[in-house]
Formats: sequence, structure tokens, C-alpha cells
Amino acid sequence: MATALTMIEQGRNERHLTKVFKALSDSTRQQILQLLEERQRNVGEIVGKFELSQPTISRHLSVLKEADLVIDQRQGQNVVYRLNPDTLSHSMVQFFGRFSSCQDALR
Repeated sequence: MATALTMIEQGRNERHLTKVFKALSDSTRQQILQLLEERQRNVGEIVGKFELSQPTISRHLSVLKEADLVIDQRQGQNVVYRLNPDTLSHSMVQFFGRFSSCQDALR
């Protein structure tokens, strides 16, 4: 039974890592994460940093949220986004930790 549970958990981890890397594969989403590393921001502030429409930025934020790389919180009429550094760092360690060539860099 423990083996089946381990396999299910591994499957979940793999699916989550796929979502994370899909989210990170887009340069706009990478830039959004860098903005949110500085401080939390509402959607309007994020849109103001790009030459993209609000619906386009919202779709990017949705992908980041689905990967658990950002956390959103409603504050009055605004939705404020912040980086989820725990998921970002955990995902990178989980993936790159599989490679012996990356072991030194992860220490």
C-alpha cells in the first residue's frame, strides 16, 4: 500500500512541476515574478509595467496562480498578488536535485 501511495504522490509532484515549468516558460510571467519579488502589487500596477491588456496580464497571473507561484488576496476592490517564494524554491530544488551535476549549486 505504501508503494501505491508513494507512486500517487510522485505523480502529483510531477504534475505540479510540469505546471511550474509551464508557468516559467513565458518571459512575461518571468517578468511578473521578478516584479512580485520586489513587493506585492495589484493587477493595475502589474498591467502598468507592460504593454499588454489587463485580460492578457490576468491570464498570465492565472497560470502563475495555478502553479502556486503567486498568491492572490482581495483587498477591497483590488486583488493583490505576491510571490510564493516557498513554492518557487521548493520546485527548483525538487527538480534540479535529481541531477548530480546540480548538487553543488543547490548547497
